[in-house]
Amino acid sequence: MKTRLLRLAACLPFLLPVAGCASKAASPIPVVEFDRVEGSRQKNLLVLLRGLGGGVEDFEEYGIVEEVRRRDLPFDIVAPDAHLGYYKSETIEERLKHDVIDPARARGYRSIWLAGFSMGGLGCLFYLRKFGSDIDGVILCSPFLGWPSIRGELRRAGGVKHWRPEENDPQNWQYLIWSWIKQYQRQGGAGYPPIYLGYGSDDLLTGDGPALLAAALPPGRFFTVPGNHDNETFRRIWLGHLDRLENELRRLP
Repeated sequence: MKTRLLRLAACLPFLLPVAGCASKAASPIPVVEFDRVEGSRQKNLLVLLRGLGGGVEDFEEYGIVEEVRRRDLPFDIVAPDAHLGYYKSETIEERLKHDVIDPARARGYRSIWLAGFSMGGLGCLFYLRKFGSDIDGVILCSPFLGWPSIRGELRRAGGVKHWRPEENDPQNWQYLIWSWIKQYQRQGGAGYPPIYLGYGSDDLLTGDGPALLAAALPPGRFFTVPGNHDNETFRRIWLGHLDRLENELRRLP
């Protein structure tokens, strides 16, 4: 699996030049902890994974953290600076586990949820693929899941359920993640936490990748909003997730 994400690392900057060059994947991964409600620690943790062209500061600027606080949901919130360098070095799963998730469990957090935006959504799925039992829920906002070639292959097959990979390349990240999605669908999600998906109906970057994923999820676990691949659309998706999940999240211990 040594080079499974290299194509992603090589190609994404050409589509999103605002990302610049990939930074070095520091160990441990830097983590921003957002202010807690009234200074008290909650029993649950929400881990936010950024997209390629943004930064952890976007989660405050675009109201992602504020909306959780406004609804008084029982979460502490952190955002590891999971930039492209961690995907390029293929250390994203290990760094999240050893620097964020395992220490959070050791501190006594009962439920840990991941929320990923664009590239961060891909990171969430890679983490589930490797360490699914670590996580209690996943929220995806317009996840980037591959290029037109793989999406076309999935469409021609009639969706993930009927897809048979045309190549058996363990170093191709697209085949790895879609093979895992196929397994997830075949098992009905058994053994994994629930995945909730939202995406923009006019997203030019992700194309129909999220829709193909939606078809592999249980009913009621996905929705769309008008919009392209931008922060304003991400915010609308986030609000949609919280509207749908608010009651469930409030019931967490």
